[in-house]
Amino acid sequence: MKNLSIILFVLSLAACHSGEEVKLKPTGKGRAEKKVEPKKATGRQTGNRTIAEFLAYNDDGDYPLLSARKKNELVSFINDNSDERRLLRGDLIEVVWKTDTIYIAGDGERAEQAQKIVSVKKIADGKVSRFRKTYRKPLKYHWGEQENYTKSFLDKLYLVVEYYVAGSENQLLQSMIKNGKEINYSIENQTREAKEYVLIGISGISEHHINTIQWLYYDTDNGKLYEYDLPKDSLIEFNR
Repeated sequence: MKNLSIILFVLSLAACHSGEEVKLKPTGKGRAEKKVEPKKATGRQTGNRTIAEFLAYNDDGDYPLLSARKKNELVSFINDNSDERRLLRGDLIEVVWKTDTIYIAGDGERAEQAQKIVSVKKIADGKVSRFRKTYRKPLKYHWGEQENYTKSFLDKLYLVVEYYVAGSENQLLQSMIKNGKEINYSIENQTREAKEYVLIGISGISEHHINTIQWLYYDTDNGKLYEYDLPKDSLIEFNR
């Protein structure tokens, strides 16, 4: 009996050091055998994974957002990784995200569930990334003195125009890119059918003359870009 007590004490002490729960089960021979319970997983949750096409960053609201397109569905994620602003529109990305709680300002601090980024990684270059690697020149632009555009707006518009140039099927424009010709665009406000747009004129220089290749209309309310069809005097949404 004394020997059995010593065995029980030793097994209990070993369990304390191993971190494993030990249960002693008597056997028919008067001895005790050890039953080890499996440890619970303590690693951090990896989160959900989504493959999507990157669209844009949006830091204008209470929470910084990353917008993307998954097939034909638009998705947004809370993006606290403020130091990561290297993605360009059209890049294929893998987003690891988790469900988190956010609070809507101005609405009694109402709590809502949202998708928050854990990590984001580029899988493949989109058209804009490939365009920058081949053209290797900045686009040049100008606007009238009467227009009061902020730097943040001009930077945002630059990305919109670059997105168009990289994906346009305009043969003159593609020829300019292929031959490394200078690409310019003008910016002005324009009202069309009682709606305000930003009118963009993409042009090239030929024999010291500026030739407009394509007119674009940009809707700042919804971020949509339109090609102007001169023969039909109509706007065609650009989304390639």
